[in-house]
Amino acid sequence: MKITILGCGSSFGVPSLARGWGECDPENPKNQRTRASILLHRDDTTILIDTSPELRMQLLRAGNPNIDALIYTHAHFDHMAGSNDLLDCMIAQERVLPVYLSAETNRHFKDGLNYLFQRTSGTPEFESRIVIPYKAFSINQISILPILQYHGNTQSLGFRIGDFAYSTDVGDMDDTGFGALAGIKTWILGVPTNRPVSKHLNIDKALTWIERVKPERAYFTHMGSHMDYDALCRTLPPHVRPVFDGMDIDS
Repeated sequence: MKITILGCGSSFGVPSLARGWGECDPENPKNQRTRASILLHRDDTTILIDTSPELRMQLLRAGNPNIDALIYTHAHFDHMAGSNDLLDCMIAQERVLPVYLSAETNRHFKDGLNYLFQRTSGTPEFESRIVIPYKAFSINQISILPILQYHGNTQSLGFRIGDFAYSTDVGDMDDTGFGALAGIKTWILGVPTNRPVSKHLNIDKALTWIERVKPERAYFTHMGSHMDYDALCRTLPPHVRPVFDGMDIDS
């Protein structure tokens, strides 16, 4: 499976309007980060996880791939705001897009973007498919396990696909979640900062989790303006790297 990092920025992106580049070197293009979304490619299937506010630009940069299914981690704006961009594709292709998400995320999604799910003459719709933590579901023979994550006063979902896992927007996880990650080889974690934070991981806590799970490779995404790419590469263990927008990872 190939994973394409469409965007790896935290909720405000880098540079942000208020903080600019922060501690990130503006001369390094790997520090320019749109909000977090990824593509998963296996055989003839392409799955999108989250729809960032910059989704249109991200997908055009990735070659405008055909999206077979959409998965959501949670209902925060920086992970859902680009959903309307996919409506253009669904109308042109005259098909329905299956959207896999938790019941809570589905409620928030339909509250704000209900028109995407409304069948009208000649206009395709999005179709909600509710997923439950630790109950695997399949997309074109690809088995996906949702993992419950604690994200401040709300919950999010991580996902395990074979020996790969994606765990963004998580501040804590119980033993069941860690058990579901046992044996993974490649792990992408959301790590916005090197400073103490409540609803996300910081670098120290992320490294503790990586030591516990012991993947062969781990990557940081959802990074903010404190997280300079080259500085991270100099200080992180060799098997832990930051990602960058447009990066491909084979798993």
